[in-house]
Amino acid sequence: MGTKTQPQLAKDNERRIRANDKEFNSQFKYHNNYIKTSKYSIFTFLPFNLLEQFQRLANFYFLCLLVLQLIPAISSLTPVTTAIPLIGVLTLTAVKDAYDDIQRHLSDSQVNNRKSKTLRNGKLVEAKWSEVQVGDVIRLDNNQFVAADILLLSTSEPNGLCFIETAELDGETNLKAKQCLTETIELGDRNDSLWNFNGEIICERPNNLLNKFDGTLMWRGQRFALDNEKILLRGCVLRNTQWCYGVVVFAGVDTKLMQNSGKTQFKSTGVDRLLNFIIIGIVLFLVSICAFFAIGCSVWEGFIGQHFQAYLPWERIIPKDYIPTGATVIGLLVFFSYAIVLNTVVPISLYVSVEVIRFVQSFLINWDEEMYYATTNTYAKARTTTLNEELGQIQYIFSDKTGTLTQNIMTFNKCSINGRTYGDVIDLRTGELIEITEQQTIFQNSNTGPPVGGAAATAASAQSPPIILVHKAEVHAKKSSVVVTVSGETQPVPARSELSRKQVRYSAPSRSQEDNPDGLAPKASGGLSPASCHEDQRRSSLGAGLGGCFKRSGPVRQLSRTSSCDKAVQSVDFSANPHHESDFRWYDRTLLDAVRSDEEHSHVFFRLLALCHTVMAETVDGKLEYQAQSPDEAALVSAARNFGFVFRTRTPNSITIEVMGRTEEYELLNILDFNNVRKRMSVILRRGDSVVLYCKGADNVIYDRLHGGQEDLKARTQDHLNKFAGEGLRTLVLAERRLTEQYYNDWRMRQQEAALSLDSREQKLNAIYEEIESEMQLVGVTAIEDKLQDGVPKSIANLQNAGIKIWVLTGDKQETAINIGYSCQLLTDELADVFIVDGNSVEEVEKQLRQFKESIKIYNRFRPGGSEGLERLNSESTIDPMSAAITQTSAFMQETNLPPTPPPPPAISVVTFRWDDKIKDNKGGPDSAECNDLFGDEKKSVGGGTASIMIDENTGFALVVNGHSLVHCLSPELENKFLDIASQCKAVICCRVTPLQKALVVELIKRAKNAVTLAIGDGANDVSMIKAAHIGVGISGQEGLQAVLSSDYAIAQFRYLERLLLVHGRWSYYRMCKFLRYFFYKNFAFTLCHCWYSLFCGFSAQTVFDPMFISVYNLFYTSLPVLALGVFEQDVSDKNSLEFPRLYTPGLKSELFNIREFIYSVLHGAFTSLILFLIPYGVYKDGVSQHGFIVSDHMTLGAVVATILIVDNTAQISLYTSYWTVVNHVTIWGSLVWYFVLDYFYNYVIGGPYVGSLTQAMKDMTFWFTMLITVMMLVSPVLAYKFYLLDVHPSLSDKIRQKSLKKIHSRASSNVRRTASSRRGRRSVRSGYAFAHQEGFGRLITSGKIMHKLPQDFAFPLGLGTKKTQALHNNLTSADGTTEKTNHSGQDMANNNNTNLRHNQNQNHSSMADITGDGRSSGGEGGRGSGGSEDMSPRAPCQDLDTINL
Repeated sequence: MGTKTQPQLAKDNERRIRANDKEFNSQFKYHNNYIKTSKYSIFTFLPFNLLEQFQRLANFYFLCLLVLQLIPAISSLTPVTTAIPLIGVLTLTAVKDAYDDIQRHLSDSQVNNRKSKTLRNGKLVEAKWSEVQVGDVIRLDNNQFVAADILLLSTSEPNGLCFIETAELDGETNLKAKQCLTETIELGDRNDSLWNFNGEIICERPNNLLNKFDGTLMWRGQRFALDNEKILLRGCVLRNTQWCYGVVVFAGVDTKLMQNSGKTQFKSTGVDRLLNFIIIGIVLFLVSICAFFAIGCSVWEGFIGQHFQAYLPWERIIPKDYIPTGATVIGLLVFFSYAIVLNTVVPISLYVSVEVIRFVQSFLINWDEEMYYATTNTYAKARTTTLNEELGQIQYIFSDKTGTLTQNIMTFNKCSINGRTYGDVIDLRTGELIEITEQQTIFQNSNTGPPVGGAAATAASAQSPPIILVHKAEVHAKKSSVVVTVSGETQPVPARSELSRKQVRYSAPSRSQEDNPDGLAPKASGGLSPASCHEDQRRSSLGAGLGGCFKRSGPVRQLSRTSSCDKAVQSVDFSANPHHESDFRWYDRTLLDAVRSDEEHSHVFFRLLALCHTVMAETVDGKLEYQAQSPDEAALVSAARNFGFVFRTRTPNSITIEVMGRTEEYELLNILDFNNVRKRMSVILRRGDSVVLYCKGADNVIYDRLHGGQEDLKARTQDHLNKFAGEGLRTLVLAERRLTEQYYNDWRMRQQEAALSLDSREQKLNAIYEEIESEMQLVGVTAIEDKLQDGVPKSIANLQNAGIKIWVLTGDKQETAINIGYSCQLLTDELADVFIVDGNSVEEVEKQLRQFKESIKIYNRFRPGGSEGLERLNSESTIDPMSAAITQTSAFMQETNLPPTPPPPPAISVVTFRWDDKIKDNKGGPDSAECNDLFGDEKKSVGGGTASIMIDENTGFALVVNGHSLVHCLSPELENKFLDIASQCKAVICCRVTPLQKALVVELIKRAKNAVTLAIGDGANDVSMIKAAHIGVGISGQEGLQAVLSSDYAIAQFRYLERLLLVHGRWSYYRMCKFLRYFFYKNFAFTLCHCWYSLFCGFSAQTVFDPMFISVYNLFYTSLPVLALGVFEQDVSDKNSLEFPRLYTPGLKSELFNIREFIYSVLHGAFTSLILFLIPYGVYKDGVSQHGFIVSDHMTLGAVVATILIVDNTAQISLYTSYWTVVNHVTIWGSLVWYFVLDYFYNYVIGGPYVGSLTQAMKDMTFWFTMLITVMMLVSPVLAYKFYLLDVHPSLSDKIRQKSLKKIHSRASSNVRRTASSRRGRRSVRSGYAFAHQEGFGRLITSGKIMHKLPQDFAFPLGLGTKKTQALHNNLTSADGTTEKTNHSGQDMANNNNTNLRHNQNQNHSSMADITGDGRSSGGEGGRGSGGSEDMSPRAPCQDLDTINL
């Protein structure tokens, strides 16, 4: 009993689906394809929303107060005072929640109503996605999203192949190949066959593993294994495939995409959580105060009050027989009465004001023109209104890579061929490198009107590339910076760090200057103006030892120092090539000249690029288009195409290219495919009787396989590799090897034996590949730029300077992630080390983490000054930019080995560090300690010490974690060690992570570090991470809107995150904190007056003020000024907020509002209430006016105290306000006037009980002197304290404001840019290798499965196609007779090849240009000697398709 049978257990652990059988599938009650992310419906909204709102402590607290006020015996205030604000808050929040849920309903409706073609009763009908059921057969067309997780049945491509893009799942935009079972290919697109398909699928239950699927198909009495290669997941897009059919396996919430999406969590800010804690404390404080007053009332009534019952009778419910009992009951009732009277300490208006401020701040974010992206016409959008101040407290940023940091666009940027670099553009006047950036302004001719923007100019015709008349020229030195003015004079500018830039600004052409009076183009990013430069000659090498330079024919125009250049730098014109691409840009003319002059090495270079790849070519609308497995390969093949080496087509055993208009066809003998272990790929080709191996791969892998005797070439190329890597470019090394026919035939036999081996096949094949991929000749290096989004490096630098830690979580491979880390300056060559965690087991990962921890300890122990010295230097040292002498230096020229040029004036670069004891106790405010490294103190003594060392902030460590290792790092036994190391690293990159792992990493930091986190991404694979973080930011990019729909904030580019945090986030936090401090101050000052008065009224819960004043104090008299403070207040401008990122640091430590600041506000309010009550009480007690009237009545005292309170509030908020706008003036001074207007209206028009009290008091000078003395006593300490802080302990914002007022230009924050020239002064020692390629495409190509044509249509037969290779096949089984002839052929081929090798030694290169077009060589006749093969079939055996040509 109690045990399940075996079939029952199997049913629990598996999923059974029968195609086209709705009745069978319905018994399992699988989820349909309907998606629901909304929370409410029309009927459930009101109860559910109210229930959710009353779960908030504050709302429940005010509900209880409202109930108490409904009891007449204890209420001293009308219930309206609480009911109206509470209903207002509930309504406002309900409207906002309803709006948010309506947006979710619209999003759900949009997805659920997408159309999908589904088989119904043998016919293909259009059905909504929500109507798709498990077991349905659906059809997908090209470029269509996959509606559900489906098992692929048939496709339009031969061999059942199809291509998908998985950007929504893992962020990768490169195509992936999927292939259906060969048995189901025959179904084709025939509806009757597909409807009759009744296969039963037994598979795993729904899970979130994107790369794993296990199942079995039972059909026609047979069982077929199913794996992930046969499954298309929801969210993928079908590419380059006309149609495909599949049966739905998982639908709706069961799909792997939804399983990875994570749950929507309720998000609240740190300020909200602190407010909840403070409210609990205030409630406890009120309870204790009320209890004290209740006891006091009982005592007073027992001893004194009982004797005055004739004047103050007790209520009927009070027992009068026994005095102690009656007094106790009165005290109990007074307890609740005081709870009502003192509830204004935390009024409901606090939450109303907070919601209004957040709401308006959200609109300020939406309206910010600086975060508008014109390309897509997209503004920033705050999709929630409750998290704005949390943007000012972010400690960790978790970012996706593809589409978030990068554009995922690869461009061929530079290259090195035979030891010479190409791609650099040299300024002939200075000999320095010019950077062509995308931030360019293009001027029209003078007769065409005013200048136009760069976007319009890029629409030029393909035949004539646009002429760039104005572009940024950046030349970077290590020691100093200089600006060349229009007149040719040089002016020094301050250098920020070792990576400071030197900008040479050339004036624009004269006619363009007429259109732009300032002579400068519009301001570019980073506050720097673009410049124009024109030249006719470019150098292609940095040193004379690198082969000199090519010079173009014609006179060379020298640039004058006193006049502007008059000829524009333009991209190279490729229009002579009919297959060129109009959007391809290359600025170094010398490379094209070398190609057109038939320079041998350049031809070998581009021929290799055109042949060594797995790209597929097809003609669409008469235009040649490429389909590449990775964007890297597409960029390389595209570059070769534009330089005249056009890849035209391929078959399983041939490649056709067009070289300078001449067609060349190569027989494809082998593809040695790429994988992550080999880190290289090779092709072996034959043309005529020449056999050559072309190889490309990682630099360390290729260098180990080069033959000797080319050390000089290797050294120069290594120099270029280091340079390219330092510039953040992705590098591949190219090499070739000429093979003799005899050697290749011998190797081919051993390769076939290894391919047919049943034991350790992969190891044997790798050994065979190692053998032939050796003794290679170095050809060159490619350098590809993975284009970052504009401004990414600068944004990351500023965010890091603000104290925010940045982690990159990506699904890309390790090399790609590291390369992007260097490109965006998240990783730098100044780092002490980059730790890579790639262990496959818990033990390996633990060992690596232990080693890394030891390395950090050793580093901290032996670095200059140690950790203690570093902390002391950071906390005590100051840099005064005003005293730093910075002038131009010639060190850069010497360091980069440029040819001798007229040297600039020699100079030095001096930065002085000083400290003294004055600044050790800097306590001027929450951010005062942050200012010492930005501003000097003019009052410091001359005798202050001078630091002789400088510790670079960029030094430190970075951590790179692979996805399979991250699984172990997140385990309970290792997570603490992982966090310990990660927290000491400047940057962390996690690669090959799944969407769920991204969320787990975020959750780990939230839980273990108790840190405020932000996640930013652009694809569906980032949704779970965005939901898990405190703040989710979605980028409306190329991968759909899933991330945006799940986010709290939406921006168009990563660079806007800098402004979102450093400006809007900091302002929101600063404003909210200032608002709360003032709000608590004014309410404690107002409410505690009742406490002081209770000492004089027998603790009777009698109020000082008019009940109407109590009701409207927070609503009409003080609400608008504090709202204006919370909406418009700012300490420094947005420009200064970006220039000085360390202004952000107070938010990281929650220093602007915390328990200490709250207690300070409470004490300040208590002091104010004490002075506010005692001075008027002392003046008016037993007071008589000059006319003999008694003024010591309760109403006069209440009116006077209320008036002085309003005046004091006005004075205090005037001191609180740093940034005055018209709104501030109107609300502050208007509220003061409004008080007197409303008081008159209420008392005289409506007939309030306090009528005439204030009017009579104001007629006496006593009132005015009392108000003056009281306000002065309240304002004087505040003013004195503010001036003390400003003079003795100024904060960073105070210093910035002082510098601005004095019109002294302070030094801006470091402006690190990713542009290549910003790093030309250094060389990287790391590898720039990053190749986003996957294993398997070589196998698909050589087997013919990937081809659009059927195998019998190919020019070369498959497998052993030529007679020469047929003889090789015979050698595996035939006698030795044919071997002699083959050897004879091999000897002839060897002789021919020796000639080539001698040629290589002379030229340091080899080429396939000497291969004859008719396919003959000196040993050609011997090559035909393998007789006996005429009767063989030209087709290879079946197994050859998969094993022989691997």
